[in-house]
Amino acid sequence: MNNQEVTYSNSRVFETSSESQNPASTEETQGRREVGEKVALGILCLLLMMAISVWLIYIFQYSQENHELKKTLNNCHQKEFNIKQNDSYLKDEMLRNKSIELEALKKYLDSLNRKQNRCHGETKVVLDCKQPSGKHVEAEWFCCGIKCYYFIMDKESWNGCKQTCQDCSLSLLKIEDDDELKFLQLQINPKSYWIGLSYDTRRKWQWIDDGPSKLDLNIMNFNPNSRRCAFLSKTRIDDAGCDQLYHCVCEKRISIP
Repeated sequence: MNNQEVTYSNSRVFETSSESQNPASTEETQGRREVGEKVALGILCLLLMMAISVWLIYIFQYSQENHELKKTLNNCHQKEFNIKQNDSYLKDEMLRNKSIELEALKKYLDSLNRKQNRCHGETKVVLDCKQPSGKHVEAEWFCCGIKCYYFIMDKESWNGCKQTCQDCSLSLLKIEDDDELKFLQLQINPKSYWIGLSYDTRRKWQWIDDGPSKLDLNIMNFNPNSRRCAFLSKTRIDDAGCDQLYHCVCEKRISIP
């Protein structure tokens, strides 16, 4: 055996003897190592659980916020839908009411048109008038629409015609518009008739009832110096001195139920 082998053998013997002499020290070291590993593993598990908890809380909060946002959007859409529905209902209701009103107005106008187009009359009649002289008043008459027209046979001044119409519970004619004027000019014979239009003391042309008329008259622009009155012929409306003698045309309105 050489020197190296002797040295190695001595070292092994020394180590073996040292280990056999300190067995408790080795076990203590291993125990501490295992405890350290367990503590590290526990800490790692704890951190992992905390991370998972935070992650779950974040997901829950996100889910809740997303749910609330969807709920809010749905409410907004529902309110908008309800508003549109209400607007649409109100518009339909207004349109329905307007249609009903229009239909009623149309029926009323049709009724008036039927009344206007329905004309009747007689060529000659003796009017029941309360004249002071006791003289009978003869007239040709017809009714059309809401008016009856009486064409007096005798000639009188404008004031005389006004009085005669009043005595017969009538009124001197007031022509409402150009359509009525054209209609009358087609009906009358070639004579001149006083109508209820005169140049009064207030120095203006005025109808006998002081009411407005849609008739377009150039005569309304005249400014005579003396009192003048208007008469109707088959071709025109013109003015003349109120003392001149013309036939009279009176009217009576028919009440519509």
